[in-house]
Amino acid sequence: MNNMILKNNYYCFIAGLPEVFLDDRKLALSVNGFRELAREALKKEDVKLMELFFLPADNKQVLRLLNKMAPDTNLETVYPLQRLEDEITEPTNSLPAYLNQFIADFKGEHLKYDVSPENVLSWMYYDYMMKADNQLVRRYAEFSMNLKNLVTALNARKYGMEVAKEVIGSNEFAVALRTSNAKDFGLTLDYPYVEKVIALMDNDNLVERERGLDLIIWHFLDEAVTFDYFSLERVISYMLRLMIVERWSKMSSESGRKVFMEMVDRFRKS
Repeated sequence: MNNMILKNNYYCFIAGLPEVFLDDRKLALSVNGFRELAREALKKEDVKLMELFFLPADNKQVLRLLNKMAPDTNLETVYPLQRLEDEITEPTNSLPAYLNQFIADFKGEHLKYDVSPENVLSWMYYDYMMKADNQLVRRYAEFSMNLKNLVTALNARKYGMEVAKEVIGSNEFAVALRTSNAKDFGLTLDYPYVEKVIALMDNDNLVERERGLDLIIWHFLDEAVTFDYFSLERVISYMLRLMIVERWSKMSSESGRKVFMEMVDRFRKS
């Protein structure tokens, strides 16, 4: 008997997608356009997995609302603004479990971890992602958290901040960042990309640094789906690469350059 798990096959959908390259400046398909197509082509359970990657916008909106700030109407959240507001006012637990819990904890003034509210929510989000019913989602979530943690830890060291207060998660990678005094936190042997990130963080050119970090993510996504051709994993990998390319294509416009320079200015001041 064949015990292989049957995956949904999206041959027609994937075959019809335009190719994306890291140095693209004009896109044949936007991220929002891709999401619309995917919602029509994917099975319902796969759409839910795809939408997990857009929940950080909901996280930001929820934090604004809980802090009595005006909502950011530019945030493209998975859940409508009214629903997020209603869940904060009168909870019905209709959001993802980690968001329901965070809202309750924040209102009850007892957050789950001893870090900033933003970091608590990110920690809970990644924990939630790493329990998803898909290997690539779990793998990418942990990889993404590790990469962001490493960049954060290196910056914290550089500016004399307490690393433990800035790092999230409880995996081996996060523990090493909190406890090791080695230049590479004792991680290079098991995580070859650590050496590349350390070298990138020594580069004062913010654009080159961000480009290098995105290249590391790009290579991870390429390798993760080497033997997946028409599966959900291939769809998700395509989407994440499209998100990278779209972000850089926006930077090439006049408005994009202005936003980017404002981001650089904020980074330097902080």
